Amino acid sequence: MSGQGPLRVPLGSIAAGVIALPPEAASYVVRVHRLREGDRFVVFDPELGVEADATLESIGRRSAEARIDAPRPAALRSGRRVTWIQAVGKGDKMDAVVRDATELGATRIIPAISARSVARPGEDRSQRWRRIAVEAARQCGRGDAPRVDAPMSLAAALAAVGAAEGRALGMCLDPYAETPLGARLAALSPGVEAAFAVGPEGGFTPEELGVCAALGFERARLGALTLRTETVCAAALGALIAVSDARGG
Repeated sequence: MSGQGPLRVPLGSIAAGVIALPPEAASYVVRVHRLREGDRFVVFDPELGVEADATLESIGRRSAEARIDAPRPAALRSGRRVTWIQAVGKGDKMDAVVRDATELGATRIIPAISARSVARPGEDRSQRWRRIAVEAARQCGRGDAPRVDAPMSLAAALAAVGAAEGRALGMCLDPYAETPLGARLAALSPGVEAAFAVGPEGGFTPEELGVCAALGFERARLGALTLRTETVCAAALGALIAVSDARGG
């Protein structure tokens, strides 16, 4: 959802006072959105989940200064820890998953390399996905952005969540599972982390499904249809939001 409120600008290390905006932020405010001196906007720190009102104080040829008001906790942040483990697929499908996961409240995104993953992304791709997450947070009005891990093996990604130790409710989304996702979400207590694992095109192998089960991720199906790997995120996290809203948390 793209909000109609004040312009929001990601900015690290927010503190009250007059500051020189970083070049990228200055260009975004002045050249892209054409704000003028005296115009108001909001800055937010996606790492710390804080925000502040700001006023554009002065504009130079290649610079801009803003007066930052006192920082405050961001008004819109994820209300639950949600980890999305996505086996990397072809092309730019992971870009779409990162955008959807951010807009729908994920607090951590782990790109996983599985047996059927064609792509083998490097560290530079996780930096790109982090930028996509911050931009998605800005667009939807969220005051924080999810942590985006560097790509790792599926086993390492699953183990990082700690579902087997009871630190999260782990769900491995599989169209052939007997248990519906709704039943798993109904068992999710308020405040407990939700963790999802999704395979690439072709899904997880039988051996990988066994690894998921051993590491605390129970198989669950999302309806009767087989969804594209990049579509599952929006459907599953939308279901989580609906269930959480209905229960008040």
